[in-house]
Amino acid sequence: MLGIFGGFILLLLSFYILYLGSEMGNGFVSLLGILIAGAAAVWIAISRMKQGLKHLEKYKAALRALEANPEDEELRQKAYLAGLEFYKSKRDNRKVLPPDEFAIQNDLLRVTTKNDKKKKS
Repeated sequence: MLGIFGGFILLLLSFYILYLGSEMGNGFVSLLGILIAGAAAVWIAISRMKQGLKHLEKYKAALRALEANPEDEELRQKAYLAGLEFYKSKRDNRKVLPPDEFAIQNDLLRVTTKNDKKKKS
């Protein structure tokens, strides 16, 4: 979260530098503001991707734990909540859509029935 906040601070700084460049009539200062704005945008994008990867890893770890013990209802709930957080992190409005719910339920079903298929073989 600090990375995204730092990116927005840098973005605000770039707007101020752009303003100064236009007030002074100096093209170099305006170019510097544009370059800093681009760097801030890249910083924010990378921070969002890192945050999404952390949520994905938590979700995968919860699914692996559930796969090891598919009868544990607490592990199922943790995996479900981790899945919700992962899919929320993919959206700007932090809302879970019906296809996301379906994907989570599908993952939970796949993991809990994997051992049943192995036992039947």
